[in-house]
Amino acid sequence: MTTCLLLCICIQIPLAAAEIEKIPLLVRELRNDQGEIIPVKDDIRQLFLYFEREASVSFEVRYYPMARLLHNVKNGEGIAFGLSKNSERLESMQFSDFIYANYVWLVTPRTRQFHFNQIGDLKGKTVGVIRGVSYGDEFDQRKNDAFKVEEDTASHVARLKKLSMHRMDVMLFGARQADPNAVHTLLRHMQSVDKSHVLDAAEIDFAVLSTPLRIDELHFATALNKHGELIKRLNLAIARGKKTGEISRILSPVK
Repeated sequence: MTTCLLLCICIQIPLAAAEIEKIPLLVRELRNDQGEIIPVKDDIRQLFLYFEREASVSFEVRYYPMARLLHNVKNGEGIAFGLSKNSERLESMQFSDFIYANYVWLVTPRTRQFHFNQIGDLKGKTVGVIRGVSYGDEFDQRKNDAFKVEEDTASHVARLKKLSMHRMDVMLFGARQADPNAVHTLLRHMQSVDKSHVLDAAEIDFAVLSTPLRIDELHFATALNKHGELIKRLNLAIARGKKTGEISRILSPVK
């Protein structure tokens, strides 16, 4: 009996010592045309589960508009997911290694396409952006100077409607797909599943330009001098996931 009791105690000690860290995970909210928050897609949810397992952390997902997300993470509320780096953010945040990359595509009405190769090609245009999102230092420095920006909520269907009404000349849209035809199909799917209103012909008559604005590397981010040990564990998990192909497998499931 004594031997069994000692064995049970020995088994329980390491389990108690290995407590899982709980932390808020700040995620940019997306909303449908009714203003309802759209939960993250299943592949991103599976990615969260991967990092919880590999980095010994438990996430409490909190959705915020981008501006509030940035404010909260700078002030020490947990850790943000899916942020890109820019000069301003690097002054107040520390970043993990990049997890995956998004392509920032330019979407126009089909009859108003234009040649795009560099940011200078946006001169004189009105560019639709999501409020609070950074599209890189050069874009951020030249907006409202070389070109105007039309700030939107994160409802992509509503943004496409504004594009069709010529409230903007071009809309920026981030997606993991590297093929503009696949991005067009994705946006049409978003329109088809959104039941907020009946689409008119102009709303579906759009094009995705062949050259993206940029390739955006996305990271975990937290306030400076906060959660440094967690960032280290997440970096190890990112490195393992890339080496084994697990991150690519999660984000590109077999059809």
